[in-house]
Amino acid sequence: MLRTLPSLITEEEALSVAGAGLLRYAMGPALIGAGTNATVVIVESGDNPKASGVQDSVWVLLRGDRIPELHSRFEFWGALPIHVFARLEEGYLPLGTAQCRAMPSAPANFDRAELRLSQPLTREMLDAVRPVPSPGPVPGVDWIDLVGTAPIRALESFVLGWFPEAETADDETTANELDNLPEALAAFHRLARLRPAIHRFIDPVLKKPRHASGPLGDRLVFAMWNGAGKDWSIPWPLNKPDGPDPRVWFTEDPDDPTPETTLEEEPLSRFLLQFTLNGAMNVAPYGARTYCMPTARFDALWNLLRPIPLSPFMPTYQAERFFAAPGLLAHVSGDEDEAVVGFSALHRGTLTPLLEHGFRWFQFDG
Repeated sequence: MLRTLPSLITEEEALSVAGAGLLRYAMGPALIGAGTNATVVIVESGDNPKASGVQDSVWVLLRGDRIPELHSRFEFWGALPIHVFARLEEGYLPLGTAQCRAMPSAPANFDRAELRLSQPLTREMLDAVRPVPSPGPVPGVDWIDLVGTAPIRALESFVLGWFPEAETADDETTANELDNLPEALAAFHRLARLRPAIHRFIDPVLKKPRHASGPLGDRLVFAMWNGAGKDWSIPWPLNKPDGPDPRVWFTEDPDDPTPETTLEEEPLSRFLLQFTLNGAMNVAPYGARTYCMPTARFDALWNLLRPIPLSPFMPTYQAERFFAAPGLLAHVSGDEDEAVVGFSALHRGTLTPLLEHGFRWFQFDG
């Protein structure tokens, strides 16, 4: 059935919903009308991630200068309703009512609000108020061919293609220290000088690996997880049988007198690629995640995605397997019966074609 947009109205009609005693405020590009009957929020249309405007089918973000007198109007249990409109070229589109789900607790700091719409926007309305731009050129996936034979080169090719050039940050690892590290770890730190974003993951590779000792013996800790509740290390000094690409230890509660340690399936070079893929997915600007569905439901994806020949990434306890397509990363968690698929992208438009598959989405930024 063909759907049409609700009738567009004028700015005066939108603001009249607020009622008598109207006061107008600007929070960034958004216009807020405060009256005796309601609060009216008018946002600009456009694709403005993390700026004032429609973020997806349910979330609207306000961000701008501090306006303390509006704080009480956006409290979750506020007495007055919040009506949201989007400004289009032809007029103003009603988006429905909303509740504020996040804002500064102190009135003096009120400079942002996260609004959740009472009814999700239809795809037609979402495309009208937050159009999806063409992604343009996107990173390729030729680096996957190198994973089995040259994992360090695969890591370099992926990182240089996926992360944009940026002003390099000072690396705390000196050239002399790099000379003493295994080649894979030294290559990672050299790469971070070109793309410092890989040192800024939520759970990063340490800029300065540290030595540790204990029940496990002497080791070199090179990455941490969950606020140092877990870490990854290699034996130190290196064991000669391991050669230049040592095995990796994953340690839970490393400060415990008897920590639990697991040997990673991948050697250091391939593990660093795993770790970087996981970090890249976590910080990508756009993401999508399906609900748990029968694994067979995802069969159409295997013509789109290339598997990355690495063992499942275990720290999330979901045994995630990685896949990629141009401009797109994916992880699959599940078994032969049921699975969940998550996607990350650099451009919103790379996700949008996934709608054609009709999956049930827990999150969808496309």
